[in-house]
Order: sequence, then structure tokens, then C-alpha cells
Amino acid sequence: MPIIDKRTTMSTTQCLGADDPNASGPNAKNPNAGGPAVAASIVICTHRRPGLLDACLESLIGQRVGGSPGIAHEILVIDNSVLAEGRPVVERRQAAFALRGVPLRYVLEERPGVSFARNRGVAEAAGELIVFIDDDERACEGWLERMLEPFHRLGDAVDIVAGEVEPDFGALSRPDWLADDMLHFFSCRWGWDSESRFLREKEWFGEGNCAFRKRLMDGRAFPTGLGRKGDGLLTNEGVVFNEIRAAGAATYYVPSAAVFHFIHPDRLSRRWMMRRMFYQGVSNRLTQRQYGLPEQRWDFNVNLAKLADLDVESLEGEGLRAVIRLYYQLGYASISGME
Repeated sequence: MPIIDKRTTMSTTQCLGADDPNASGPNAKNPNAGGPAVAASIVICTHRRPGLLDACLESLIGQRVGGSPGIAHEILVIDNSVLAEGRPVVERRQAAFALRGVPLRYVLEERPGVSFARNRGVAEAAGELIVFIDDDERACEGWLERMLEPFHRLGDAVDIVAGEVEPDFGALSRPDWLADDMLHFFSCRWGWDSESRFLREKEWFGEGNCAFRKRLMDGRAFPTGLGRKGDGLLTNEGVVFNEIRAAGAATYYVPSAAVFHFIHPDRLSRRWMMRRMFYQGVSNRLTQRQYGLPEQRWDFNVNLAKLADLDVESLEGEGLRAVIRLYYQLGYASISGME
């Protein structure tokens, strides 16, 4: 679904291969010292999902930059949990990546919120190109090379590259009620084309599978008042990409640069989707206010008692879509009095 789509001060951190004097990893400012230049930095923002992070890292072993010989990439794991659950996962994987000449670094970002984590990843990245993949995603074979190929082939004509996101239901089957057009609510299946091409103005992409030139973030940042914090469902931190594109940045879509996004079983319910869409409405209204964008107006009356008695889990098709829209509108309207 279409989402309304300042560099921050660093907190006290622990960074394997950087600030930690006991670390055996590469130096943060020059993670591949003595080796090939770092062309790209893969940034993984993670929060209390060590099992999924491990699967994500597994999918990155063997990925290649492509293009001219003598260029390399690094991987940065930005852990957004003060409990640092991601640290042992990274430590266990570092040797395997080092054998392939790929620095794997760990950074603890204690300020809660994915926007803080994304900003920290941008600040720490050594590469001129930054590639985002989320901790609950797995890259397909050849993903990195396909993601970076437009930069090599088209040069400065490309500023951002976006890949496709496929749903992964794990051991469960896809629910019968989950229609194709609802996969967007899970940040999956953009489906703009079967062939690579430049995206049009109104065609969006997800922050979880994209690459961009680091210089585009000079003087900009992911807004820390938006985006996921812990288990919250606020979103729209990717509005910074709207700002970049409005300034003239060209975005290239590569459907074959796909990742598989794990859909947690707890989210495979209509009630979770209602909650998700409520907070999408909240996020869109907050985004419009923060960026001075026109706000929408709706006239509707809701009997909350009847709405509470509605058997949401029995809804399908157009009835489900209507309630999804209603919850979005309720979320949007719920902050009408907020400053």
C-alpha cells in the first residue's frame, strides 16, 4: 500500500571491530584495511530476533558485489536492543565471513526505534553504497549482485535501487482470506513489473530491501518520531526517501533482487491487520503534520459498541477490505487533537 512515504548524535555503544578494545573484528573506520575498497555496506537493523538474524546472515554468505574486480562489501548489524541479543549471533558468524574477505561488524544502538538504528547504520557505513535488508528477511541467491548491478551499468543515472519482497509463511500455509492485494500490509509483493525499470513518481518501495548512495543522506536522516519502536506498529520512517526522490533522485526497480520476508504467525490474523492499519493511519497523519503536507478529511460515524462486537475473524473479501479502511481512518482521526 502507498505509505506516506540531520544526522543524530551517537549514544554510548559497543561495536565489535570498532570501539570495543577486546574485539577481534576489523577496524570500523577502515573495515577492510589493506584489502579491496569497500564499495557497499549491507546494513541489518535488528531488535530481539536472534534466530531470524542468524537466518538472514546465513543468506548473505556467498553474496558478491559484482562489477569490476578489486571491490568488496561489508556487513553491519545494528542491534537496537539494550539486551544485545544479536551480539553472540554476529560473533559466531564473523569467522565464516572473514574467510570470504567480508567484514562483519556489530554495533549496539541503545536508543529505541528503527529510525535510530537506520541512522546509525548510515553513519557507520564505510561503503559509498548502502544496502538495507531487515533481520526477518532472507536474501535470494545473487541478491547483492542484482541489487548493485544498475549502479555499475547506469552510473550516476541511478540513485536508489529497490528490490522485490516475497512473503515467507514458514511452516504455516497462507490463510485463504489473505488476498494478493493485502500482502502490501505485510510490506510484501510490490509487483510493479516483471522486468527491471525506473520507478514512476507514485510507485513506492520498502526500506527493508533497497540500496542507495550514502551521499543522498547528507543533511538528512530517518525521522526518529516515526518508525517501529520495539513491538509498536508506527511506520513511515522511509518518508526520507520521498524527500530524496522529490529532490530528483532516480529509483530503479529490480524484481529479481528479491528477499523473503518472514511473516510471524502472530500476525496472520485479521485482528492484527486491523491494528496494523490503525497505526498506519496514525503514522500517515503524524507524517503529514511533521512535513507540512495536506491532511485528509473524512466524514463518518462509527458505533463503537457494534464495532467491538463485530466478528472480525469471519470477514473476507470486500467486507474485510471495508473494515481495514475503517480502521485506517480511525487511526488517522484519532490524533486530530494532537499537537
